[in-house]
Amino acid sequence: MRKEPTQDKEANVRTFICIDIPAEIKLRMEKLQATLRSAGGQVSWTRPNNIHLTLKFLGNVPAARVAAVCSGVRTACQGIGSFKVTVSGAGCFPSPRSPRVLWVGLAKAPELVSLYESVEDAMSSLGFDRETRTFSPHLTIGRLRSRENAQRLGELITSIGFESETFEAREVIVMRSSLKPTGAIYTPLDVIPLGTHL
Repeated sequence: MRKEPTQDKEANVRTFICIDIPAEIKLRMEKLQATLRSAGGQVSWTRPNNIHLTLKFLGNVPAARVAAVCSGVRTACQGIGSFKVTVSGAGCFPSPRSPRVLWVGLAKAPELVSLYESVEDAMSSLGFDRETRTFSPHLTIGRLRSRENAQRLGELITSIGFESETFEAREVIVMRSSLKPTGAIYTPLDVIPLGTHL
């Protein structure tokens, strides 16, 4: 049964489009975070439950346009069935010597690239800017707040890595992000099963 997009009365809705990650893989990433904490440093760790694969970050979307975004994502997903995603490796941006973002990697499967490009096309047609950077699928597990022990963290995550594991991506989520003092709270605005037709 089709889920109707959530209506929001706020002026703007901080929105992104993503694929969720299975709980068992999030648990492994939580264990990786615990190991990395031993290196010290000031890091804003992503809550394991919030870890996801971002396809497109839209930022603040006028509430009146949320329904159009959800419809656009549904159109983008047409003809794209569920597919396998391999989670493998870990590292940091921009480099182990000077890390700012800690991540776990994802293989660039053809189906994932096709979905990403389709979402980009759909959002561009609605007036959202295209991403200028090359698509580099990853799962952010932490962001450094200072240079303290930064290189140590960068070298540690690179040496530990992340043993390969595969899951099936079955749906795309249009997600609302509410920023709170305790961290971001994510609420699905629409869930689009892959392999369905309008």
